Amino acid sequence: MKIQRIVQKIYKATVATLYKVLTIFSTVKPQKIVFYHYRKDELEGNLLQIYKEMTTTMPMNDYYVRQSSRKMGFGLFKELWMIRDASKIIIDDYFLTGYLIKPRRQSEIIQLWHAAGAFKKFGHSTKNTHFGPSDDYLSIIPIHSNYSKVYVSTPQSAIYFAEAFNMKVEDIYGLGIPRIEQLKEASTEPPMPLTTQQRQKQSVLFAPTYRAEKGHSESDLKWATEINAIIDEIPDHLLLIIIPHPYSKKEEWEKLMENDKIIIDFNHNVNDWMPYADCFVTDYSSAIFEYALFEKPLANYVPDLQQYMANRGLYRPIEDISDGAILTNRQQLVAWLSERKKGEKMDTSHMVQENIGNTEDVSQKIVQHIFATK
Repeated sequence: MKIQRIVQKIYKATVATLYKVLTIFSTVKPQKIVFYHYRKDELEGNLLQIYKEMTTTMPMNDYYVRQSSRKMGFGLFKELWMIRDASKIIIDDYFLTGYLIKPRRQSEIIQLWHAAGAFKKFGHSTKNTHFGPSDDYLSIIPIHSNYSKVYVSTPQSAIYFAEAFNMKVEDIYGLGIPRIEQLKEASTEPPMPLTTQQRQKQSVLFAPTYRAEKGHSESDLKWATEINAIIDEIPDHLLLIIIPHPYSKKEEWEKLMENDKIIIDFNHNVNDWMPYADCFVTDYSSAIFEYALFEKPLANYVPDLQQYMANRGLYRPIEDISDGAILTNRQQLVAWLSERKKGEKMDTSHMVQENIGNTEDVSQKIVQHIFATK
C-alpha cells in the first residue's frame, strides 16, 4: 500500500506540474467548452441534453466531446492539453483529471450529476467506510473537488450533494434533471423488437444499482443469483426486463439469458424502457425517482439492507426515500410481482416532488444559469 501511495503522489505531482506549465503558455478561450462523458462511449442523459441546448442556442462557441479517463495512465495527459485553455469543462460523473490539478481561475468545472435525487451515499459521505475512500486516499486524490457549480434535481437534495462533494451548499443548484425532458417525450413503444407473445405479457422493469467489487463491496447480494432463485415461481403472464448496471459483467447474467420469461438488455439504458414498463423494481437505484413520473407500481428489493447500511449507507431511511413497497426477502418479491395487474396506478407525488422537482425547460434554465453566473 505504501508503494502504491508513493506512485500516486508522484503521478499527481507530475500531472499538476504539467497542467501548470501548459496554462502558463496558453490563454483561456472564452468560447471553448469541453464535454466529458464517463460511462458510455458517447454523450447521453443530462450531458446530451445540455449539449443540444448549448449548440442550438449558442452555435458561436467551440464545442468538444471527449471521454474522461477512469484511472491513472498516459491517456490522462491528453486531457490536460484539451482543458488547458477551456473556459468550461462540463461533466456528469467522476472526473479524475480535475481532482489532480488546481484549475486555473478562468476555467470552470461544472458537474451535471447523472442521478436524480439523493438515495445511496457516495463521495465524501462514505469516507472511511468499507465502501468509500479513506482519509489517506483523499489526501492524495481529493475526489469530487474543484467543482465551480453543481446542478442537481431539487433544492431539497442539495444538502446531501454538498456533503458528498465536500462543498458549500450555495454552489449547488436544484434546477431539475435535463434528461427528464427526453423521458417525457419518449415513445411508449419498447426500445427493441418484441414478439407478439412478449407484448401480451405484463412487463416488469428491473434496475439493479451499481455494486462495488473486491474490497469495497456493499453487501453479498448478487442480483443474478436472486433472479435465478425465483424465476420458476414467476407467473407466466410476467415478462422480466432486466437492465444490468453499465459496470456489471455480462457473464454474471449468462444463465438467465435463454429464459423465455426474461429479457436482459445491455444495449439500452433503463430510461429507454420506463415508458413501456408496467411496474418497476430496484434496490437502491435513484432511477426509481424518474420512474415515479409514470405513477405506476414500484418496489425496492433490499434483502441486504442492514449490511448495505453498515458498509455504505443511505441519506435517509429507505421508507422516507421511497413510496414503493419495501421487500426484504424472495417470498415477498414473488408475492408482490404476482399481484401486479395491467393498468395499475400509484400515487408517487411525494417522490416526484422531493427528487425530481422542476420538469419544464430544464436544459434551458441550466444553460442560462451557467452563463449568467461565475
